[in-house]
Amino acid sequence: MRRPQITLDQLHIFLSVAQREHVTGAAEALGLSQGSVSAAVHRLERTLGVPLLHRVGRNVRLTDVGRAVRHLATQALDDAAQIEELTAGYLAFEQGDVSIAAGRVIGAHRLSAWVAPFVRSHGEIDVHIRLASMDDALEMLVDGIADIAMVGSDVRLPGVESILLEATDLVIVAAAEHPLARSREPIRELGAHRLLAHEHGSGTQLRAALVLGRHANESRTIELEEGALLAALLAGIGYAVMPRSLVEAEIASGRLVAIPRPGRVVVQHFSAARRVALHTPAVDAFWRHLVNDVAAQV
Repeated sequence: MRRPQITLDQLHIFLSVAQREHVTGAAEALGLSQGSVSAAVHRLERTLGVPLLHRVGRNVRLTDVGRAVRHLATQALDDAAQIEELTAGYLAFEQGDVSIAAGRVIGAHRLSAWVAPFVRSHGEIDVHIRLASMDDALEMLVDGIADIAMVGSDVRLPGVESILLEATDLVIVAAAEHPLARSREPIRELGAHRLLAHEHGSGTQLRAALVLGRHANESRTIELEEGALLAALLAGIGYAVMPRSLVEAEIASGRLVAIPRPGRVVVQHFSAARRVALHTPAVDAFWRHLVNDVAAQV
């Protein structure tokens, strides 16, 4: 669209003069000098190339084209006021919402506990959650489909800020009844058992190969949705690479056994990210919750 040469200020001043049919009266109402009001009307006339007012004694009267411009100017200012009202309502908490794109591991094991306190204390805010692979979640964030992305990795993208929600080491685990849990050399025997793999594209799945090392391709693999993986693991169907924080209760209770492995510890980060931009109060409130109530516990 062609950029208009006239401004809302010019239309506002012109309408004030047209309403009062008096330049001085309009200047007093607007808190401007008479010269400023006259100059604004003259600039508007020069831009449009037509006379809008003609002087009658100490007053002014609208020309025919001036009356047409007054009608359209009134509509334009009314539309501008409606935009302000719309954004005021959009920014209000009672009409606010937060859109979250979360990785599947976070979605299955962590998201509910992190979101629940916010939902309980902000009943006026709607929260929309979509689970996706890590790359897809970040793509939704960059494209503006999601306000916040929560994934199982560090986030370093231009125009995006991030916070660390949790850091935990990755461990190889099997059910207490699984042969690996009773083996004296379980690492050597990994290839003889099924690997319960996280969904393709998850941050945990991508880092699992670092934990398994040369054993990563030895086992037959069963790829499971995250909601089913832990149940399959506890049932003894196979072994898995899991973030320790997600299975520490099962390890402590003896239902799962952490299999010792040589080499350095592999750490996984769970992070939240949002675009560096102006956000609604609802999104800002959820971000503060993540910073103060979730990340602060790291």
